[in-house]
Amino acid sequence: MGFEQLAALKAQLNQGTSDKEVVPRARKVTVEVARETGLRSKPRRTSADAAARAVATLQRQFPQAFPRAPAPKVPLKVGILQDVLARAASLGLSERDARNGVKLWCRGQRYWSCLVEGNVRVDLTGAITGLVTAAEAEYGTSQERTRLARRREQLANKRRA
Repeated sequence: MGFEQLAALKAQLNQGTSDKEVVPRARKVTVEVARETGLRSKPRRTSADAAARAVATLQRQFPQAFPRAPAPKVPLKVGILQDVLARAASLGLSERDARNGVKLWCRGQRYWSCLVEGNVRVDLTGAITGLVTAAEAEYGTSQERTRLARRREQLANKRRA
């Protein structure tokens, strides 16, 4: 079969399917309902997505306080949330998204590992506002230990199942 014959065959196949819409079986019912009602479903926005977008906004606006990976995170000043909330509207963030963004940023191994006694704390502009105390450093270490223990437990449960 030559190239011309294949092209003609493809044209015939495309001509027969141009009137039909190829829809997976699982979505067929929802597509039909959407057509009948005239409504289209939007992908659901989760709070995790909104928090991640808030972190990206904070990284763009305040790169000294919210550095991009692979740069290590820096300890933020105590009370940084109030500073972020005061500027949330001007950044285009809701109070909830700003709060969840700061919460997401301050959770995890990268942040807890920067909480070392004597490290400097910074505000939104990167100015030094204090030092990490021994109690705060211990808190970071305990948070990391708890996270690792939880992860080990999850892996052990997966192995059993």
